[in-house]
Amino acid sequence: MMIGAGLGIAVGLGEVPFLAGAARSLADTAQHLVADGGRHLVNDAATHGASGRVVSGITALIGVLIPGITALLLVLAAVGSSRLRSVVALAVVALGALSFAYQPRGVAAGELVLALVAAVAAVALSGPLVVAPLAGLAALIGTQYLPQIVSGNSSLALNNVDLMHQALTGNPGTPAVLQVVLLIVAAVPFAYAGRLILES
Repeated sequence: MMIGAGLGIAVGLGEVPFLAGAARSLADTAQHLVADGGRHLVNDAATHGASGRVVSGITALIGVLIPGITALLLVLAAVGSSRLRSVVALAVVALGALSFAYQPRGVAAGELVLALVAAVAAVALSGPLVVAPLAGLAALIGTQYLPQIVSGNSSLALNNVDLMHQALTGNPGTPAVLQVVLLIVAAVPFAYAGRLILES
């Protein structure tokens, strides 16, 4: 599992740009799903009298955590791969396929290819060769996602910071302190996933 995670980090650091871009868009697709769900939730909650600020804060928190939770689920699947590998493979492919609703066609195709490669490897191979692609994909997502929160290069990541700032203060904004706080929150599931990899 550590070999797979190491390869995922190497790819995420730019050694294989095509796959690094696909991993970035995979994390973005997960956040798009949460953002869309959050918008519907805000509208539904508003019709029932719930505070828009509270719902926005919850939506932002989920949006920040979802890539890490995805990575953690991949690592958990690697640990229990004999039972979960087919289910996770289908979920990864479904997430890759959903990218066509949120990403440009070329980016979505790359994301789908990455998801298919990981899914085929997870289903077709056994033993250590099952866990390596799953751990690698988890590391790849973390390597691509976490820097987006503080770099300012991702409007999607900054949108979560802005949503949280509006929930806390009632005003839009993306202060650096809040970016750091949300980076720490986002890193929690990745840290737990890393611990599982080190203990395996």
